[in-house]
Amino acid sequence: MIEAGPGAVSSPAPVRGAVPLDEAPFKPIHALATACVLGGAFVDGYILGIVGPGIALGQSELQLGPLSQGLIASSALIGVFIGGLIFGTLADRFGRRPVFFWNLLAFVLLSLLQLVTVGVWDLVVIRLALGLAIGVEYAVGTAVLAEFSKRKGRGIILGNFAVWWMIGFVVAFLVGLYWEGENWRLLLATSAVPALIVFLLRTRLPETPMWLKAKGREAEAEAVVAKHFGAEYAIPEVVLNRKNPSVRELFTRATWRPHLYSGLFWFCQVGPFFAIFTFLTPVFEGLGIQNDTSLEVGLNLVQLLGAGFGLLLLHWLSRRGFVIVTFAVILVTLLTLGLVPAANLWLTVALFGVYLFMAPAANNIQYVYPSEIFDTHVRGTGVGFSAAFSRISAAGATYLFPWLMTELGTSTTMLIVAVFPLVGLVASIAWAPETKEKSLE
Repeated sequence: MIEAGPGAVSSPAPVRGAVPLDEAPFKPIHALATACVLGGAFVDGYILGIVGPGIALGQSELQLGPLSQGLIASSALIGVFIGGLIFGTLADRFGRRPVFFWNLLAFVLLSLLQLVTVGVWDLVVIRLALGLAIGVEYAVGTAVLAEFSKRKGRGIILGNFAVWWMIGFVVAFLVGLYWEGENWRLLLATSAVPALIVFLLRTRLPETPMWLKAKGREAEAEAVVAKHFGAEYAIPEVVLNRKNPSVRELFTRATWRPHLYSGLFWFCQVGPFFAIFTFLTPVFEGLGIQNDTSLEVGLNLVQLLGAGFGLLLLHWLSRRGFVIVTFAVILVTLLTLGLVPAANLWLTVALFGVYLFMAPAANNIQYVYPSEIFDTHVRGTGVGFSAAFSRISAAGATYLFPWLMTELGTSTTMLIVAVFPLVGLVASIAWAPETKEKSLE
């Protein structure tokens, strides 16, 4: 043992609870929470992305018309609407961990259940149930990651949800593109593989200390902090609320506007996104773009680059600036595609490339903004409501999109979906709050 010399000054022992939890340096629990949440985002994107290739492969056997294709593609999105409303509230009531944990087992079982589907309606039911599980990821996953993240840089971490969602979506597209054989059931069931991996990861994730403290379970919260962060860290002050939360609690006189906006901007972003990305091939054909493997791979790379660019926008821009700029760019792009149907082929490809780049970039804020807008005791309920509200447009636009393309043509359909970013832009200018790097309370 080496003793200090006469002139040495010993370092003071850390004071228990002196440092806020969201100021802690990077620790293994941060990596685990990030892997658990972003892994779920990958599974979400994969499940929603694999349905397009699956429909294309099974179209002949299932005898699918435009509305049947739209129904299968939108069924999971309808499930997200229901799941967001239900499971966000359950996560606020019973805890993040139990809802977040068992959800992945549901992903595995439902993915495998697609192996025995025989027709349109049983496939719709299974996809609807998968959507319920995806709703959990949107409502609970971002709340978990927000409550385990540092205050500074929280937006970048949460924004990665959109990046990994897009990676899952693109991987599903590539799997479908290079799939050999005609077994569309097995193609749809491949989502069980990443779901099982993430399920095993989540067996190690504890409950979030902020939720425990909000429920008055101080001893349990401090035990989690001591084990995973250190005794010198303290949980930020949260609103103590042992009552069961409800959607009605979100819309008080003081909070209704930002809380409604949390769902509205999401609603306006995902309507055109899911419709266009699910039916890329018909859109290509309608715009006169020669659809081949190299072009599809190239445009999917553009989507991934866009998702990465969205992280830079989260770092550079305020939250208000982010939504206003991205809505404006997407609005101009869709309007131009609709108003100039006879444009030069390369101009059309360039415009569509801009959309494929900016739409994933804009999506990054969907997993940041709502978690920052709502307080801890209603965060799951609030994010769940926002996700559910957004899926009204996602499901509706995806269901009607093939029919609109068939009946009205590509140019008119582009003008119709341009209404979404127009509404989003106006609402953002009027209502968007600023939450960047502010406390979660």
